[in-house]
Amino acid sequence: MKDRRVKNGMALAAILAALAIAGCASAGRPSSVTVTGSGSARARPDTVNMTISLGHVAATTREAQAEVASMVARALGILRDMGVEERNIATAALRFSPEYEWLSQGRVLIGQRAEQSISFSIEGIDGENEGAPSRAIDLLIGINGIELQGMRFVARDSAGLQRAARETAFRNALEKAEQFAGLSGLSVARALSIVEQGAQAQPALARQALAMDMAMAEAGAATELPAGEIEITATVVIEFLLR
Repeated sequence: MKDRRVKNGMALAAILAALAIAGCASAGRPSSVTVTGSGSARARPDTVNMTISLGHVAATTREAQAEVASMVARALGILRDMGVEERNIATAALRFSPEYEWLSQGRVLIGQRAEQSISFSIEGIDGENEGAPSRAIDLLIGINGIELQGMRFVARDSAGLQRAARETAFRNALEKAEQFAGLSGLSVARALSIVEQGAQAQPALARQALAMDMAMAEAGAATELPAGEIEITATVVIEFLLR
């Protein structure tokens, strides 16, 4: 019985010694905390990017393209008269294709289709050109066969907004790290690693909404295009050294 107690005591001592060594090793490793921070920056858009498509169907591709060329000339004249700079106007696509119609007897060729897409940007919509996007639509819908394919409000200084969002995200992460450090009886020393998982969100009008705006303009109602605000977000994962 005495030998068994001795052996049990020696085993317990060995376990305590192992735990002490493990504790020393753990204490020698620097303490750190990893947190996620998020931030955002908002601003009024100052530029709108728009894409229009002008198409026509005729008996031949040459006839269809001649009509489209005339439509494009009218559209470009409207944009230039509005003061849109040449550097902000570009051809986005040029397409030629047969046009079919599905009837009871099957697919029937009805002509040849020509289509040209034009992309352009209107700047200064946060100031003197605030109503320019609406005026552009109201003027362009006078061209039969035109389609507004896309519209997007943007900010030219998106890099500045991104920097502001990153700074807010970093401060948010630091605040969390300082809270955890305080709960642990420690303080934050510095950042050990930073990983950005940023995302950028900008509002864009849906194609269905654009079609509705065009229909309202054709009916005689002035087009209204609220621009709202642009919000850019940033997310960072940071490991902080604690002391």
